Amino acid sequence: MSDVLDRPLDPIGKDVSSLKENADAFADCHGTSEEESMEAREESGRQARDGEQRTRSCLICKSPFPSAWAGERICRRCKSTSAWRGGALG
Repeated sequence: MSDVLDRPLDPIGKDVSSLKENADAFADCHGTSEEESMEAREESGRQARDGEQRTRSCLICKSPFPSAWAGERICRRCKSTSAWRGGALG
């Protein structure tokens, strides 16, 4: 038991070294370069963001309004009311 306690603990270093050894194999596993993979991820992100800007229905008054992002669900008219600013509707 004492030999277990005498050994230095370095589980993270061991895991990282095995990842470094195999990094090249994983980078080429789909036949694309790292640069091509990065470009594809960036294009995918742009496409997802492009879909965020659209006309949505306000959750309070139900009227359509131009929403700039997916989480914007209350129109400016409803946000400008004193009830919204006072926290009664949120």
